[in-house]
Amino acid sequence: MNPRKTEFILTLIAGITGVIAGITGIISGGVMSAVFSSPEVTSQAGEYSAEVEAAASAGGSVVIVAILALVIGVALFIFAFLLKKNAKVFGILTLVLGVVGFFLIYFLWIVPGILAIIAGIMCLARKVPDFY
Repeated sequence: MNPRKTEFILTLIAGITGVIAGITGIISGGVMSAVFSSPEVTSQAGEYSAEVEAAASAGGSVVIVAILALVIGVALFIFAFLLKKNAKVFGILTLVLGVVGFFLIYFLWIVPGILAIIAGIMCLARKVPDFY
């Protein structure tokens, strides 16, 4: 029996949903950048060029931040398999990455962030019996 099964499953789900959130952020930032860079859309909307350039660059910033969130999601996925080796270290890393994701892609990170924070706290708080 695996003594850290709950933490493993929570971190694994956090990693998978973090990858999904990162990909969603990349797609939405790319679409936002493409729409605001298109002269057809912006000329019909009557937007000023400075506002359009600012919105297009914001879309590019969203893509960059979402790529970082994707990397964090992949790291959480990998940490799920490393929790058995050193639960304290990877519990702290899982907890930190769960919190950092909220600063990157806010609402897209709700599910993976909460799951990663819970898994990190469980890794630090739970004492595993010695007979495992």
